[in-house]
Amino acid sequence: MKKLRVGILGTGNIGTDLLIKIIRSPYLECVCFAGRNLSSKGMIKAKELGINTSDQGINAFSKKELECELVFDATSAQDHYRHARVFSMLGIRAIDMTPAHVGEFCIPSINGDTAIFEPNINMITCGGQASIPAIYALSQVIPDISRVEINSRAAEDSIGPATIANIDKYYSSTASAVTQFCGIENVSVDLYVDPSEPKPDMLTKIKLHTPTQLNPKIIKSLSTIVNKVKQYVPGYALVGQVEHVEGGIELSIKVTGLGDWVPKHAGNLDIINCAAIAIAEKYAQHARKNTLEEELQELEVGLYS
Repeated sequence: MKKLRVGILGTGNIGTDLLIKIIRSPYLECVCFAGRNLSSKGMIKAKELGINTSDQGINAFSKKELECELVFDATSAQDHYRHARVFSMLGIRAIDMTPAHVGEFCIPSINGDTAIFEPNINMITCGGQASIPAIYALSQVIPDISRVEINSRAAEDSIGPATIANIDKYYSSTASAVTQFCGIENVSVDLYVDPSEPKPDMLTKIKLHTPTQLNPKIIKSLSTIVNKVKQYVPGYALVGQVEHVEGGIELSIKVTGLGDWVPKHAGNLDIINCAAIAIAEKYAQHARKNTLEEELQELEVGLYS
């Protein structure tokens, strides 16, 4: 079966790590790896892997011969506002790796089955991908959450300049996504860039302000969603004990990366990439199913005409 023809815009750590994940995917094929600098480490790696590269940025995807069906935009929030319009005009689906929030928020473990029908999908932020599944699961069994605090820690070398430049969008998109998925209006978000050695894994601490006490339903709901996320983010794990503290419930999520292009401690980069690959593969499978059904219908028409 034909693989889904996809492209990557942005050749930094996010884009290059995505490329390596796509290469081993049974559903995706990278037909263009585009940026601005053919001498960047990502471009050099792509060439070594035999991938079609371009230094024409967004313009690379205007070539009809690429037959590109979907592009991962791994640039910046500011750039994606412009890129989204171009992709729309070209009829190319976009998976936005930035916190621009042009398209539909996507957490594969929550709305993956419906997000595939959207022309532009936003992967929110690393902190959002780490925290929202757990918050969502708990919001289903805790009716009186008044506030949520999300505090993520990531190693200094895993936080790129685009994240720092767009930090306000990082905070606002994460909070907005929590509200959308979980119905909680009062959300605070923080990201701590940790310079310590050895490099720490990504860790996200979550506090839910609620009078509800810990009970078996809470633990079961949390366990179920953690296992669901682990299907596409193997290094996603609940660490320590879920605790009832004064004013609410606290828990911590650690993410260890696969170590494809970025180091394993950069789970913050790995989780958003794994989530993006998961939704792209889900779309590819959906497209494959539709193609098979159309071919069967044509075959039936031919047999009985």
